[in-house]
Amino acid sequence: MRKLTRREIVKLASIAGAGVLLPREVEAFGGMIDAIVNKMSEGIKGTVGKDIEIPPPLPGVKFGMVIDLGLCIGCRRCSYGCKLENNVPDTINPPYIMVFQTKYKPGQVMTESDLIDKHKAQGTLKYTRLRHDRMYMPVQCNHCLDAPCTKVCPTKATYKSADGIVMMDYNKCIGCRYCMAACPYGARRFNWSKPVIPAENINPLVPIRTDGVVEKCTFCVHRTRRGHTTKCVEVCPNKARIFGNLNDPDSAVSKKITSERNFRLKVGLNTNPNIYYLTDPKRKPMRWMEPLPLDMNIRGLKS
Repeated sequence: MRKLTRREIVKLASIAGAGVLLPREVEAFGGMIDAIVNKMSEGIKGTVGKDIEIPPPLPGVKFGMVIDLGLCIGCRRCSYGCKLENNVPDTINPPYIMVFQTKYKPGQVMTESDLIDKHKAQGTLKYTRLRHDRMYMPVQCNHCLDAPCTKVCPTKATYKSADGIVMMDYNKCIGCRYCMAACPYGARRFNWSKPVIPAENINPLVPIRTDGVVEKCTFCVHRTRRGHTTKCVEVCPNKARIFGNLNDPDSAVSKKITSERNFRLKVGLNTNPNIYYLTDPKRKPMRWMEPLPLDMNIRGLKS
């Protein structure tokens, strides 16, 4: 079988998505997929950290997160912490975690419908002055139980793991971006250029992706499968985030979603997200009107 270039691979994938492959092209496309999968062991993208060990899923665990919108102050420290922890280059924008400013005010009960003020939403790392009269809403990968992104990936580079995390195998990704089109939460990012990260900022526990692949939040799998929480939870100054095992009725996340008013994003699509938002109005302790200083000693795990 003739070897296909990366450009030909993406072209064939696009044609296949449109459903207009001729019989010969169908055979070539199937052979191309098999060739990609077979070459995994050869490390076809050796620059993405194929030697980094990913901890296996924990038995009996389904990870999930609760975000308390009454406590989120919009400081975006979760975005910064995630960026540093997961070797996310400056060229990835918006970041994994986008923090939107809403039209709701503290004390109002938030609903999913008409939630985000699109004129004010800035899904970037640029800092905007915090307002006492507004509420903020972080949005990221929801690690859906029935994730649409996993169904459209032709190489199975994105898949659902047993512990509820939607994972990426960067060595399998061909950059077709089908997953980006399928994700209803806009949670995936494409590397248009080769990531550049200062050596002193590289987290050795996280693979550095290469150009031409899609990346996303992994619930800090290198931390959470070792018994630690996600970095966004750890750095939140107002404890607006809770992470844990949804299969454990005594966990903090399970207790929150059973005892307080909550919603999940776009449940009508039957994706079954594993991120819940608490909507009970609270008195917001807005204390910071300037960006919080970044903790640069953020690498690795805390004992």
